[in-house]
Amino acid sequence: MKSIVLKLLAENGRMYGYEITQKVEVLSQGKIKLTYGALYPVLHKLEKDEAVVTESEVVNNRTRIYYKLTKKG
Repeated sequence: MKSIVLKLLAENGRMYGYEITQKVEVLSQGKIKLTYGALYPVLHKLEKDEAVVTESEVVNNRTRIYYKLTKKG
């Protein structure tokens, strides 16, 4: 799971959680349905390990958290 997330971020720059889940589903042709319960612990661990950083942005009056690779990631 961690390697999939890192690969997506490497290819797409920055992404937010829902975007990551949708991309995984499309790339796996529906075989992998990534739940938030599986995704966010991975993202939080990557952030703790300094492999990703977060950026907040307000989109349509909602705060969206983007994840982006660091040099370490």
